[in-house]
Amino acid sequence: MKKLSLSNQKLLKAIHLVVAGLWLSCVIMLLVLPIVAEKITEGSELYMYMYIYHFIDMYVLTPAAIATLLTGLVFSLFTRWGFFRHGWLIYKWIVTLAIIITGTFYLGPMVTRLLGIAETRGAAALDDHYYMQGSEIGLWAAVINTVLLIVAVFFSVYKPWKNIKR
Repeated sequence: MKKLSLSNQKLLKAIHLVVAGLWLSCVIMLLVLPIVAEKITEGSELYMYMYIYHFIDMYVLTPAAIATLLTGLVFSLFTRWGFFRHGWLIYKWIVTLAIIITGTFYLGPMVTRLLGIAETRGAAALDDHYYMQGSEIGLWAAVINTVLLIVAVFFSVYKPWKNIKR
């Protein structure tokens, strides 16, 4: 398969770093945003909080995660890095796919449902078992995803487990 030129590799790397940084930034925002929610007492405030949370998750984080996946795919297909040649790359593939699949099929729909509960129930959502449980799951997911993505960044720099297959 044809490989990318050095200048195209640098462009791809820059794009990959920007979208991966945006993805990580969004995950960190979803981690710290619940601090704001601790002071919420009114339904309109709760709805706006969930609206912002949902917006970041669906319209910024999700496209950034998908763009990170796609630029990583191009890297693996059109450069010497490959898919399974290095352990640190395998880690990044597993983390990227696990987070995207979990977000797509579980966390994303849950956040959408939480937004609906906040919209219809207002401040009473704070007494809703599903809403409170979903908020806690979202917080733990943000903690775990932040750690996994930060480790991926460090692995990208330090590249442990080099050359599994030569």
